[in-house]
Amino acid sequence: MKGVPGTYQVDLLEKFQAVTKEDVLAALRAHFLPLFDSSTSVAVVVTAPSKADQIGAGLASAGFDVEKRTLEIDPSEFLEEDGIDSESGNESDPESDGRQ
Repeated sequence: MKGVPGTYQVDLLEKFQAVTKEDVLAALRAHFLPLFDSSTSVAVVVTAPSKADQIGAGLASAGFDVEKRTLEIDPSEFLEEDGIDSESGNESDPESDGRQ
């Protein structure tokens, strides 16, 4: 039905069994390790402000150029999402503004 031979599953298992430890290590060296090389990759980390310096120092020691940015949040947007009226600081009535 899917255009594969009846022996597809057995053939696939045989291919899996033919993979050696050296094949896996070669693939990791070629494709995975370069992800952590500061000369060929970019790292983006989102963390709590209390951890930013520690993580930045670790990345800098690994050769990355570190640029720290702080996400500025408008407090009124934060309060409205939690169902709190930003002007009074009180919880808003979901029925009065159409939310449930």
